[in-house]
Amino acid sequence: MPNSLRLNPIKAVATLLLVFLFVQIPLTQNTDDKTHINVYHILLLTLPFLYVPSLKHFRVNTATIFIVVLTLTTIFAAPAYGAGLRSTQLVFVVMAFFMGSMYGRKFDDQDWTKIFSIVFVCTVIFVILRDIAFAGQLAAIYTRTGYAENMLYLSTGGRNIEASLLVMLSILLLGTRFYFPSVMLALLTSGMMQSRAGLIGTAISLWIFLWRTRKTKLYYLNLALGMALLVLVAALIFTSVVDIPVLDRFNLKSETALEENGVGRLALWHYAGVALHKNLLGYGIGNGVPVMEKLSGIDFVENNVHNVYLQFLLEGGVQSLVAYLIMIVAILAKRATTRIQRNVKAYLICYLVLSTIQFNGSEAYLWFFIGAFFAFPTWSAQEESDPPVTSGRRGLPTAQALPHADGDNHKSDSLALIHSQEPR
Repeated sequence: MPNSLRLNPIKAVATLLLVFLFVQIPLTQNTDDKTHINVYHILLLTLPFLYVPSLKHFRVNTATIFIVVLTLTTIFAAPAYGAGLRSTQLVFVVMAFFMGSMYGRKFDDQDWTKIFSIVFVCTVIFVILRDIAFAGQLAAIYTRTGYAENMLYLSTGGRNIEASLLVMLSILLLGTRFYFPSVMLALLTSGMMQSRAGLIGTAISLWIFLWRTRKTKLYYLNLALGMALLVLVAALIFTSVVDIPVLDRFNLKSETALEENGVGRLALWHYAGVALHKNLLGYGIGNGVPVMEKLSGIDFVENNVHNVYLQFLLEGGVQSLVAYLIMIVAILAKRATTRIQRNVKAYLICYLVLSTIQFNGSEAYLWFFIGAFFAFPTWSAQEESDPPVTSGRRGLPTAQALPHADGDNHKSDSLALIHSQEPR
């Protein structure tokens, strides 16, 4: 059977997992703990057992150190503050990180490109089918003027996370034919859903695209800054005449009004500060908002404080936040030598920026790619410029791809190349 028609089970499983990380189908919901069980939770609990033999390749890095510190903090905080269902987030953080680590060393750029393309196609299909199923409630889906019962978004986190997921998926598709459709879908969705994080993320995605296709660095930098300034000035002038809801979302007055009613980000951040004043060593994963509710007497709708750095400080303590920041420095310092590695690094940077106003830090689609990024092999400049080795049967290089030499040199080079290939 031709290679193009042969199904690779490892790639199929990886694709299935990533599809459900971006298209989060809920199975059940716990209203007390404000948690959902999705399809990807089941996958993350079962798939890692297929890769137990690969544990020998697992390496300690700054990400694993952070996970250990956060876990120990949660264990020591449990006797005083309890350990609810949300504390099980740590299990899925570990499983997602492990799966990303396994796949990061197994796949090359071509494999990842195919996987990300399939994920995007499945995402589009989900959005289309969702819109057809809820055709009479599209206003509630794409605007903030109504509410739809049992609404399905890409994420159980709602419309803001859906917009952000589309943005980050577009970054993974940089350099492919699906980039423009993905970034346009992200832009339209973010605009209609009035998602601040989505619009900021779209700007980051487009800026990265411009930077990579630059004539000179200064030219496109000035172009991006100039366009941003023009848009800002035009928006300020226009909103003084016409009311534009999406721009009102960037107005601090609306957040201040929400805070006065005990809701919104400013209220969450305020009471997180009150909780931190009483304990800087962490309340344990999942205990942050419950502690804030006890201190404030407010029953918050949200289950996180919409700022990952503050979330880790509140639940993991100063020690966990320091470990997290060290991990971020390691991500920024690690060299990305191929297109996919650069895309994944940009994906993580985009998350780190957006996590100042949303996310909870335990998302599987974060830790999967952190694991993959640390596991990516480091290629030399010479290896990166060489043509890719085509795979033949059982993942071994074909004869046409081996270096051409004469006599014994050819044999020794061929054997060295074959033995250097890690089985997939």
